[in-house]
Amino acid sequence: MFKLLFILINIFIFSGCSLKPEIEYNDSVIPTELKNSLDKNSNLEYIQPNWENFVKNDKLKELVKIALENNRDLKIAILNIESARATYRVEKAKYFPSIDAKASNTNARDVTSNNNTEISRTYSAKFGASYELDLFGKTRSLNDSTLQSYLATKYAATSAKISLISEVINIWNTLSSNIEHLKLLQNSIDNLEVASELTQKKFDMGIILIDDVFSSQTSLKETEVNLLNQLTTIEKNKNALELLVSTSIPNDLLPTGFKDTENSLMLIQAGISSKVLYSRPDIIQAEYNLKAKNANIGAARAAFFPSITLTADYGLASNSLSSLFNGGSQTVWSFIPSINLPIFKGGENKANLDYANAQQKIALAQYEKTIQSAFKDVSDALIERANISKQLNAQEDLVNTAQKSYEVALNSYKYGLGTYLNVLVAQKTLFDTQRVLVDTKLNELINRVSLYTSLGGNEKID
Repeated sequence: MFKLLFILINIFIFSGCSLKPEIEYNDSVIPTELKNSLDKNSNLEYIQPNWENFVKNDKLKELVKIALENNRDLKIAILNIESARATYRVEKAKYFPSIDAKASNTNARDVTSNNNTEISRTYSAKFGASYELDLFGKTRSLNDSTLQSYLATKYAATSAKISLISEVINIWNTLSSNIEHLKLLQNSIDNLEVASELTQKKFDMGIILIDDVFSSQTSLKETEVNLLNQLTTIEKNKNALELLVSTSIPNDLLPTGFKDTENSLMLIQAGISSKVLYSRPDIIQAEYNLKAKNANIGAARAAFFPSITLTADYGLASNSLSSLFNGGSQTVWSFIPSINLPIFKGGENKANLDYANAQQKIALAQYEKTIQSAFKDVSDALIERANISKQLNAQEDLVNTAQKSYEVALNSYKYGLGTYLNVLVAQKTLFDTQRVLVDTKLNELINRVSLYTSLGGNEKID
């Protein structure tokens, strides 16, 4: 029993030294401030909203909730967390001695000196412990590497969650814009039907040639075909949305047009510090991956040093089962310390160390690239945000002008003061400007989502 106690005491006495190197970051490749900030003089503390605050529309909010509950990709990401957590627990268990209990019964038939046979029986009950002293931090480094990998997996799932939220929002808004495009096409068909009836009447009265009639009918049929194509696009949007939600979507959660979407999302405030990017889950994930690779270097270095294992057994033995646990039994024990000194392994340890060093350098480069990409994402979103309000105002003015031009062209044609070609050109111009206005509104909403995602969201995975 004393020997087992000796092993347990060693757990607390021997604290292995770490052979992990310090991580050397290249600060020159990491930006220190955001470009194109909307309010560079702002001293406001930035608080990234979570998705419940970011999404203002009740229909969309309910749809995001359903997606978070059902989406298969997100479920896989969460299950990966469980897998990584279990792996970490397995690696962490190596900090503690392996203790087991065993019982045995040995029967033997021997020949005695007078050529008689004798059967002997030995019963024993033992428990033992085995523990490797972590003098050079191998177990600690492997455990740390597994821990960092687990944390990286957790933040990878957080990134997946933010990506899912963003995709649901963008497809829902895209569906809304396509429904609005459908309304524009239907309105255009209504206008073309009026114009077609007018040309037919004028032709019947002998005022115009048949060419105008054919032109009006061609434009009407072409727009009707476009409307059918738009219906197909809308159904594809619904299918994409159902794939993300992983279930059928009730009709009352689908948008009916831009009235549902124009105020559906919160606008991120302007005063933003570059420090907020370091809370992006993909950056944190890359940092934990870097730490995991760095810990592997410590484990690879420790392989060059001897490993010491302590093994002990303690128990009882007797010739009969009935006396095993009473005074007729004997105490048996063994204590076996062993040392393994690596001398020559054909360069295996050196190759493993070189591999660990190379992997750490790759992880460091990936970490720096992730930060640079994050700054680019925010910079792009801020550039677009700086001009998008002006674009919306200018496009709305353009639509109003095109509307007036179309009305003038149509009235002139009614009273014989203009050609039908002028009507078609004005009608097409109005339709195109209206479509661009819808697309610009959609881009403005997508830009809000880009700011939400590029600044890291504010989501967690339990």
